[in-house]
Amino acid sequence: MKKFLVLGILLFTIILNNCIILNPIGLNSGREKGSEAADRIVNAAILTDLINSTLFTRRTSFSILSLIADDVANIESDKYYIKSTVDECVDEITGFTGFLFGSFLANIISCNNLKTDGVLLGEPFPKL
Repeated sequence: MKKFLVLGILLFTIILNNCIILNPIGLNSGREKGSEAADRIVNAAILTDLINSTLFTRRTSFSILSLIADDVANIESDKYYIKSTVDECVDEITGFTGFLFGSFLANIISCNNLKTDGVLLGEPFPKL
């Protein structure tokens, strides 16, 4: 009975500390490769520019700055990023902030805090 109690407490502690333990070593399932995150951010910026230009000028156009949205967000394609922070960034670009300020300023405002995942281990594990 004591073994089950200790095992249950240990399992509960690991589940609660998922972000603290698993994010730094890169074993969290809620992560996204940098190249995929960059593609999503660029696509969101282009979509926002197309919608804004259609609404305001009745012509579809997008800014050259939306093509470098991944560089503005400092995305490195070989690293992994926490998926929830990338989702928040994309939602801000395509949401009200993107509509109000445009995709470039929304990218600067909301995508400056993207956190990398897997600091201790490499891509998913170190090469030996």
